[in-house]
Amino acid sequence: MKPHLFFLFLLLLSCNAGQKLHTEQYKNRDILVGKATRADLETKPYNEWFDANYRDYRPKAAVIAGLKPVVNQYKFVVLLGTWCGDSQEQVPVLFKVLDAAGYHKKPVLYCVPRRYKYYKPAKSYNIIRVPTIIVYKKNKEIGRIIEYPMQDIESDLLKIMTTKDYRHELDERENLN
Repeated sequence: MKPHLFFLFLLLLSCNAGQKLHTEQYKNRDILVGKATRADLETKPYNEWFDANYRDYRPKAAVIAGLKPVVNQYKFVVLLGTWCGDSQEQVPVLFKVLDAAGYHKKPVLYCVPRRYKYYKPAKSYNIIRVPTIIVYKKNKEIGRIIEYPMQDIESDLLKIMTTKDYRHELDERENLN
């Protein structure tokens, strides 16, 4: 292989390395880092918090009824920390709400390391706290829930999807919408 092609190969390999799912240690526990799936969160040891929070959450039926006709028009990108209590609580709730609303797609999930400010996906999505749930319509971001919902996941999602006046109190970005 020619030297410049080899260098290009190594460069491409290193760019993807940060996103490939792997485990790291934080406080003597394995945490997930990289692009993940729901199935990854449903495996040990992460399933302990995922299954319990999914099972115990009761979404508001009236709000779910409002989500059902519109939810499949949207895509979701979620950045979470398997080490983070808010992520452990809110991400299973998100999946419960999406399941109840009949969402047919798979959200894109990125598990971030503890020091995520320098993690490439966190930087590219301008993440200030986790979890962050980003909602897209036609490849344009229309809203995000940062760390916790303003009301509850299903009500926040419905407001994001049906109004133009949702802005999370932690969202400090300029020039939105």
